[in-house]
Amino acid sequence: MKKKKAYLELLLKDEIVEGQPDYSIFARKAKTALHDILDALKRASGDRRIVALSLTLHDLVMGWARLSDLRRALISFRQSGKPIYCFMQEGGNAEYYLASACDQIFMPPSAHLNLIGLSAEIFFFRDLLDRFGIQPQIQAVGEYKSAAEMFTRTGMSQPAREQMETLLDDNYDELCRAVRERGFTADENGGKINSGPYTAREALEQKLLDGICYSDEVPEKIKERLGRKVHSIEAHKYHAGEGFLKRLFTFRRPRIAIINVQGLIDSGESRRNQAGRNVAGAETLIQFLDHANKSGRVRAIVLRIDSPGGSGPASDLIWRKISLVGKMKPIVVSFGDVAASGGYYIAAPAARILSEPTSITGSIGVLAGKFVARELMSRLSVSRDSIQRGDHAAYESLFSEFSRYEFDRLHQRIQEFYREDFLKKVADGRKMSEESVDRVGRGRVWSGKRAQEHQLVDQMGGLLEAVHEAKKLARIPERKKIRVVYYHRRRRLWERLLPDFRAPISAALPDPALGAIETLEVISRHPILLLMPYQIHIR
Repeated sequence: MKKKKAYLELLLKDEIVEGQPDYSIFARKAKTALHDILDALKRASGDRRIVALSLTLHDLVMGWARLSDLRRALISFRQSGKPIYCFMQEGGNAEYYLASACDQIFMPPSAHLNLIGLSAEIFFFRDLLDRFGIQPQIQAVGEYKSAAEMFTRTGMSQPAREQMETLLDDNYDELCRAVRERGFTADENGGKINSGPYTAREALEQKLLDGICYSDEVPEKIKERLGRKVHSIEAHKYHAGEGFLKRLFTFRRPRIAIINVQGLIDSGESRRNQAGRNVAGAETLIQFLDHANKSGRVRAIVLRIDSPGGSGPASDLIWRKISLVGKMKPIVVSFGDVAASGGYYIAAPAARILSEPTSITGSIGVLAGKFVARELMSRLSVSRDSIQRGDHAAYESLFSEFSRYEFDRLHQRIQEFYREDFLKKVADGRKMSEESVDRVGRGRVWSGKRAQEHQLVDQMGGLLEAVHEAKKLARIPERKKIRVVYYHRRRRLWERLLPDFRAPISAALPDPALGAIETLEVISRHPILLLMPYQIHIR
C-alpha cells in the first residue's frame, strides 16, 4: 500500500538545549533537545513520504552555535528538494537567522521583526563589591584572561574590548551572510539591518517576508502548493525517540557514543549548581568515557562541549582520561556555543575538533585568587578571633589578605600551570609548537572561524558532521548503518520527585547576576581556574 504524502510540523519555542533535558514530575514539560531536532530533520530529508516542512519559531533561547547547527540542517533539508515554510509569531535576530534558510517566511499582521544587528553587554560589579566591603584578590596569566574583570574593574580593559569587538564582528558577518541569502546585495543587506526594527507590513515591503497571515492559514498555503491530499505530522510524533523495537532491531549495529560536557567543569558528579545551572562533573564524565571505551559495540566517541571551563584540576583529570581512551578509540570533539579555557583544554587531545563559525573558544590562560570579606564583617559588627600554626595558615582565609610572599607564590603557581600544563598539552594535542600556542593563547577568546585559521580547530561543522567524522575515523563503511547512543546522567528518584526550588529563583534574577554568582562560587572554591572571560551573550 502506498503511503500518503505528508509535511512535517516543527515548533521551535523557548530554549533548545544540549544533551538530554532533565525534569521532575512537577516540571511542566521537558525542554526540546537539539540532537532530537537534527535527527528528525535528517531522517525526514530522506523520507519519501515527507514532502515539506512547516517551521514555527517563537521566543527562541539558543546560542549562535546551536543556531548555526540548526540552520545548516534546515538548508540540508531544502537541498533534498523539499520546501520549508516558516511562520514567526514574533521575530528577532535569532529567529530571522533561522528563517532566512526557508523558502517562504510569514508573520501575522500585528507582529514585529526586530532585525536590528547585534550587541554584547558586559556587567561589572566592582562598585557593588566596594559598597559591601569585599575585596577581590585575583591574578591571571595572559593579558586577555579577563574573567575576573567583572569584579576588579568598572569597564573593559583594552585587550578585553579588542577580543569582544572581534567576536561581535564575526557573529555580525554570519548574520549578514544569512540575510544575503534572501537575494539581497551586500549594500542592500547592511541597509536592511540598519533600518530595523520593522512592523510585519514594513518587513513585507522590504522583501524580508513573503507574506502576512495567521498561523492557522499556513496549512492552507502549503496545501495550495503541494496538493490537497497532503496531511501534517507533528515532529515530536514523527521522531518519538528510541523505543524497544528500534533498540532491538539496531542492537547489532556499530555505535557512536555522544557524551555531553555541559556547564562549568568541576570535580564530583554532574549536577546543578547554586545558580541552577549545569555543572560538568569530572567523576561522571570519566565514568562515561570508561564505559564507552569498554563497550565492544562503541566504535568511536563524540564529545560535545558547551562549557566555559572551570576547575583546573578537574579539567586535567578529564584531559587525562580523554588522552588514554583516545589511544583505544577515535574521539571527535564538537563545539557548542562555548568551548573555552577548561572546555578547550579537554578538547586538545581529540583526534579531530569541529566547531561552528560562531562557537566561542580558545581562552588559553589561567587565573586564581580569592575574595577578602574582612571589611564586610567589620561593617556588620561581626568580631573574629583566630589561632593559627604556620606562617601561611590563613592563605585561603576569606578574612586575611595575601601577604607579598603569598601573592608571589600564587603567581608562580598559575604561571607553572600555564607553561607546564596548558601550553604543552595543547601544543602536543594540536601538533603545534608551544610558542605558536602562546601567540594565540594568553587568555584570548576566538570565534570558531578564527580558531580554525589559528589551527585550534580542524574544520567547521556541528553535531551531525562530528558523528560522520567519527564514523570515518572508526573505519565504518560509508553505507553501513550505525546507532548513535547518548550518554547522560540519570536523575535519582528523589531528584525526580522533588521540585527544583532553584528554578523560580533563577527566573527572578537577571542573567548577569546569575553569571556573577556562578563565577563567585567557582573562584572561591578552586585554587586554579581555567575559566573563560565573562559569560558572553550576543543578542
